[in-house]
Amino acid sequence: MSATGSGTHRVPYRVETGRLVLRCWAPEDAASLRAQLDASDEHLRPWIPFMADEPRTLAATAAWLREHRASFDLDWGYRYAVFDRSERSLLGENMLLKRVGAHALEIGYWIAVNATGHGYAREASAALVRVAFELLEVRRIEIHCAPGNRPSAAIPERLGFTHEATLRDRVVDTEGGHHDLMIWTLFAADFPGSPAATAPIAAFDALGETLL
Repeated sequence: MSATGSGTHRVPYRVETGRLVLRCWAPEDAASLRAQLDASDEHLRPWIPFMADEPRTLAATAAWLREHRASFDLDWGYRYAVFDRSERSLLGENMLLKRVGAHALEIGYWIAVNATGHGYAREASAALVRVAFELLEVRRIEIHCAPGNRPSAAIPERLGFTHEATLRDRVVDTEGGHHDLMIWTLFAADFPGSPAATAPIAAFDALGETLL
């Protein structure tokens, strides 16, 4: 079922861009994820809520990835591992989350500390914008971030999102601090004129059939 609640199941399990491969997590990715999260702890902890539960053991990480895969298969939300095109190097994660209301999805992302500064999060997010509008037929995509996280806020700005609001004192970080929350939005009507609309991608379903 699409994110709009109707239509055939057109969720891609694999998305390819010019430099990246996004694919559904698998338990065998646990060691690569564990290494990147451990190396990126200081980099990610101020901004990424799940870091409150880190560090996990390798077994707990594998179990966590099984939960991600189950949620993906059940259409509860779509979390993608982001690799280079060789699929040898895990670079981060991009997500399509069902927590911003009907006919809408939220894009989330993080990039490992050793992969920052190359535009990977922007490239992967542009791909998921196309997936959300062209395959899942949503009416709205949101990106949320803290005002102090300028690299994160630059991504929706460069993809043509509008900064609709900054909500005061809305987020509690992993250390118990309180922060404002920026809401960036792109509507389906504005998507064709956005930079994301021309992002080159290929998308494939669980059987490897081409969707885009």
